Amino acid sequence: MKIVVANSVGVDANGYHMVHVPSRWSLGIKNFTNCGYYPWQLAYTSSLLKRETDHQIKFLDGVLKGWDFKTYFSKLKVIRPDWLVMESSSRTIDEDLRLASAAKKAFGTKLIFTGQHPMAEPQEVLKTVDYVCIGEYEYAVLELIQGVNPKHISGVYPNDRSRLLDVDTLPYPEDEDIRRIDYHEPNCRYRQIQMYASRGCPRRCNFCAAATLYYDELNWRPRNVDDVVKEIRQLKEKYPEMEGVFFDEEVHNIKKSFNIALAKAIRAGGLDHLKYEALCEYVSLDEEALLEMRKAGYYKIRFGIETASDVIAEKMTLGKKHAPDKLRSILKFGKGIGFVFYATFSLGGLGSNQEEDQKTVELIYELTRQGLLDEVQVSINTPQPGTDFYNTCVENSYLKTGVEWQDFDGNGHVVVDYPNYPAKDIQKMFNKALDAFDRGKSVANASRFLDTARKSSAIIPEHSRVLILRSARQWMIHLILQSLDHLPNVTLDLLGQDAVMDDFHGTPQVNNLYTYGQGFFSADTFPPKLADQLRANEYDVILVPLANNHLDGYQNVLDVAELLHPKQLLGVYPEGHLKKIVTLSPKNKIICNTTL
Repeated sequence: MKIVVANSVGVDANGYHMVHVPSRWSLGIKNFTNCGYYPWQLAYTSSLLKRETDHQIKFLDGVLKGWDFKTYFSKLKVIRPDWLVMESSSRTIDEDLRLASAAKKAFGTKLIFTGQHPMAEPQEVLKTVDYVCIGEYEYAVLELIQGVNPKHISGVYPNDRSRLLDVDTLPYPEDEDIRRIDYHEPNCRYRQIQMYASRGCPRRCNFCAAATLYYDELNWRPRNVDDVVKEIRQLKEKYPEMEGVFFDEEVHNIKKSFNIALAKAIRAGGLDHLKYEALCEYVSLDEEALLEMRKAGYYKIRFGIETASDVIAEKMTLGKKHAPDKLRSILKFGKGIGFVFYATFSLGGLGSNQEEDQKTVELIYELTRQGLLDEVQVSINTPQPGTDFYNTCVENSYLKTGVEWQDFDGNGHVVVDYPNYPAKDIQKMFNKALDAFDRGKSVANASRFLDTARKSSAIIPEHSRVLILRSARQWMIHLILQSLDHLPNVTLDLLGQDAVMDDFHGTPQVNNLYTYGQGFFSADTFPPKLADQLRANEYDVILVPLANNHLDGYQNVLDVAELLHPKQLLGVYPEGHLKKIVTLSPKNKIICNTTL
């Protein structure tokens, strides 16, 4: 049989590009996305099917490839699969069902759906598909493919979910039909491959799809340390360009002894020259473990703070995960030994009001101003169907009227309307939180950034006309403008999105502001008349703010820059360093990038 294991459709009918993480939150971005998460549980399913069956297994990823329905269906038409396995979310369910239904009609394909939305709404999804797998689904999918009677398979709806699996029984995830190194999270400073050293979480936050749908019980299971190191080594041998690992599991650090053992095994294996970052829980961070991790090459820790409010933390059932005193102490210790910290925050969660969410805004400013937080992710706390948060919202009529599945997107979309805290005010608070981060970073980074950038900017000739592309947060754009203001007879223009450019009106360093519309930079959707106008300006330099060394995730920005025919293209880093970028038209393949 021919079996396709498929990630979601990558571009929806409205032109939004998917950032798809069904066990967390999936979201859509207009024009382009520079973020590609490895679909790890689906990838484990693919490799398990390849190991345990003799069928023709093919893994396809429409999200990674940016395929819309038409393109994706053309790929399926070549294969004509007997089975199609997809992991879907509320944000992607409409397009995914559309694709699956077309395959079923055209080829008689049997359909297996799993993931956050199918687990939450199995009866709805079963109107189109043949089977819905719930919980940890790898072995349930395998048994279906092997022909076991679905009535006897735990994890196939309406049966109960199966028992939590032994993570050490799984093969390494899919790396044949796709290349794991092609997935990139743009905030990874180095060329890192996403890996999973553990699975599960001992918490049950009310908004978490993983806790309430995939597991539905408190758990955490580490992999065998030696096997994790073996996987790192194999990946490095396969991809010599690999610079490190991003441990992107639910929580990497529940057991201190595991983190110390893994760090020591990394060093013993001679892999401590690589760069590691991990998604952790700050309350479980331990100073002894952090010291060992730092020696092993860990450079960045990510964790969820979510809220500064004790009231909201209780309603969100954060439990022991919420410990403000521990937060500050571990940040100070970690910064003292050289760690970079990345934190996630959410606004509009259960129990929120303007006063309580304002505390989170103030905490973001405080921690960034003090230099304790380097990066943040701010989201609208979105009640994903199937979670405890969603069920509470339904029971109390907190959902906005007329919401559709595609609206369950934490990227600035608000689907709740509390009696004393309407959606429009939550949206305003979301924007205030981002502004608080920008203001804090401006204070924390100003001295270092300005000093470094002014030294580097000596390479920009006098009388240059410079265009800055707004491909970074506001704090960085403002500091770039300040750092270049001293250059003699240099004209500075700024190009960015309509929604953020009001922040720069009246900025004395800016000569002209140009806006291209909404969404991310994209040469395919860039207004032709604006491109002609900017080319006529004959820029000597275009500056592109960057967050990583390898430029993965910035191809869209470089495409637009090249479209405008600058004499010189420079990247700018958060520390103020400049990098010369040389590209080849028309695909803008980078052939040289040198720090100046």
